[in-house]
Amino acid sequence: MRIPRWIQVELLSDTTFSAGEGTPGVVDIEVEHSAEGLPIVSGKTLRGLLRDAWLSMAGAFPSLAPAARRVFGVEKDCQGANILHLGDGQLEETTRTTIRAALQRPNHPLSPQEVLDSLCDIRWQTAEDRMRRAPADKTLRSVRVVLKGVALFAPLHWSISPGVDEVRVLALSALTTRQAGLGRHRGRGHVRLTLDGDLAFTQNLARGETP
Repeated sequence: MRIPRWIQVELLSDTTFSAGEGTPGVVDIEVEHSAEGLPIVSGKTLRGLLRDAWLSMAGAFPSLAPAARRVFGVEKDCQGANILHLGDGQLEETTRTTIRAALQRPNHPLSPQEVLDSLCDIRWQTAEDRMRRAPADKTLRSVRVVLKGVALFAPLHWSISPGVDEVRVLALSALTTRQAGLGRHRGRGHVRLTLDGDLAFTQNLARGETP
């Protein structure tokens, strides 16, 4: 059986994987990004998305419950019994290598901020005053978004070789994950997750088929 080795996170709309803080004088809500200005999505965030997706449909697949526990672990389990560990989602290696070279070149090097600006944009949003049906006072916030079309790749690390049921749980969870990040109820955060970047492969695994 072919074991998936990474997850592709394709942004089908502008998306904010929040860093949990802003950049003073620039944006109120910043995206997760590296010191080089490259957007990332943490493995912890991805695991949470996949686990939530599984929990939303677990009742339809009772026979897969033991496999799901092996893949995602048990809630509040501090022993790390799950067999799947996810790395951070990043741009593909070729792109990262090219950008690093541009940052380090002796003549007219790029800055990390220029890299971030080339892959992101800033959006503005406000809360609604429902009584007045108008923007609430003093709620205007700036949010950085990673632009639609960017793809991030997260490595999968299996502590033991998974079986058919384990990879099926992962495939089902990936296909069910459609929204991510902040602003997903404001038209942002539409994503597509596939194993090894192969939609047909992911769909076959979700059906329990083993190529």
